[in-house]
Amino acid sequence: MKRVKITHCPYCGSEQLAVGYQTKDAAVFPDTRGGVFGEQIEHTVCLDCGSIVYSRVLSTEHLKPLK
Repeated sequence: MKRVKITHCPYCGSEQLAVGYQTKDAAVFPDTRGGVFGEQIEHTVCLDCGSIVYSRVLSTEHLKPLK
């Protein structure tokens, strides 16, 4: 999976960015009944304005492509 490089906040222009992770219960699950393998979500957050600048799922292993 390719990594997107974020260098500044598109909302306020700040270069003060940090990475954070959502809690365990807020995960991405596959669109199938009985899916139990939630994938953790990583957010890039602007430390100046607090905006979530970019979000991504750490692993796409259990997700299936759209038909």
